Parts: sequence; structure tokens; C-alpha cells
Amino acid sequence: MDASTEKAPKAEYTTPHRVQAWFLGRSRDRWKQKYMDLKAEAGRLKRRVADVAKSREKWRDDAEELRRRVQKLEVQAAALQEQTAAKKKDGPDRHSRPG
Repeated sequence: MDASTEKAPKAEYTTPHRVQAWFLGRSRDRWKQKYMDLKAEAGRLKRRVADVAKSREKWRDDAEELRRRVQKLEVQAAALQEQTAAKKKDGPDRHSRPG
């Protein structure tokens, strides 16, 4: 007898259909729950990324505004220092004498 003509013996143990249905239903429910959890997590992470990007943009804009303000104040401070130096150079009483 060769292998093609031999019949495989029938398995003695078979799982009842109700048990298979229960197992497959539980497996499907777990898969669906896992998918929904991952989808919720992905949505949460997308919102978090959007919030962080918005916050960074705000801080970047604030920092740029403060840099411009500092530059403007530095220019004003330099002008005031020049005025003070010019007054000291001319002498303290030159501008205050009656003419």
C-alpha cells in the first residue's frame, strides 16, 4: 500500500461547534476592541501633536517678537548714550547759561 491509497484515520476528538463559535466570537471581539483602542490612541496622539505644534508656533512667535523689541530698545539705548556723551562733551553749563 502506498500513501495515496491509505485513508487517514478520523480524529477521535472534535471540538463542538458551539465551542468553536464561542472561541471565534471571543477572538473577533478582542480584535475589534484592540483595533478601537489603537484607533482612539492614534486620535489622541494626533491631537497631542497638533497641540504641541500650535504651542511651539506660539512660543516661536513670542520669542521673535521679543527679539525685535530687544533690538529696538538696544537702538534706543545707544541713541540715549550718544546724547549723554554729547552733553558731557559740550560741558554741563553750556546749555544752561542765559544768553
